Amino acid sequence: MTSRKKAARKLANELIMVCLVMVGLLLVWNASQRIVNFNEHQQQLAEHSVRSAASEVELFIKGYQRAVDIFAEENRTFLSTLELWPQDMESYLLLQEKIARYFPEHLTFTLADSNGTTLLEGFEGLIGKHCKEDIQIFAANEGEYSINRHQSPEGDYSHFDIMSYWQGSESDESVFFISFKMDRLGNILENTRVSGHQLMLVRQDKPGYIDATSESNRENLPADDQLDDDAQRRISFSLPVPGTHWNLVILPDNTLYSQAHRSILMQVMLMFIGFLVVCFIMRMILLDEED
Repeated sequence: MTSRKKAARKLANELIMVCLVMVGLLLVWNASQRIVNFNEHQQQLAEHSVRSAASEVELFIKGYQRAVDIFAEENRTFLSTLELWPQDMESYLLLQEKIARYFPEHLTFTLADSNGTTLLEGFEGLIGKHCKEDIQIFAANEGEYSINRHQSPEGDYSHFDIMSYWQGSESDESVFFISFKMDRLGNILENTRVSGHQLMLVRQDKPGYIDATSESNRENLPADDQLDDDAQRRISFSLPVPGTHWNLVILPDNTLYSQAHRSILMQVMLMFIGFLVVCFIMRMILLDEED
């Protein structure tokens, strides 16, 4: 009788061990699949967010370009007057008033001749060196230029420039130029980002140099607006924005994946511990019945 009890007890222990191993393997497989699915889902979200944001930024820039082209065409009289008499304060103020009405978010404006030389030096205090270089590139390349961010000479505002040709008084194609604040681009990134990820516009010629990001991410940026090597390695997807010097990139928050993976593993461990407790209770019940 004693030998039968020992055999039965041994068999029960072996069955419990087999069940524990099988359940453990099943839970490990389940955890690995959930982690893979989570990673794939986050990557899909990141790619969709970048494509949406890049499309929105491109349409936004094209919309401004079209509006500035139309404005220049419809206001050639003002532009021609200022081209011939750059110190005509009355014409300058009238044009400034019209631009403020059409483009309330603009920063400044200027005119330039066909060689890219600016004409309103007496009034255009916000036109910096890099803006003038852009005007010269625009004039030299027959309207071909790529948009990027500049800082105002006073350092108060970062902005991008939109340029348009218009027919000058000397029958040459002169340049009309308006600067716009970068705030609206940050709003686009804020509205198209997904939770746990950061959207940024970075320079194509200076990888890692941030030109714009969502407002909610602003406080997390380094003081020099430069992504470190670790942040650049975490970039999960990137697309160039046509017509600009920008790549639109996305990178997950530092703790997004580690926290999610830890949560999945904790859930699996709790399930295994729960099953272990149930097996222990069942074994104790069996032992009591045998006694």
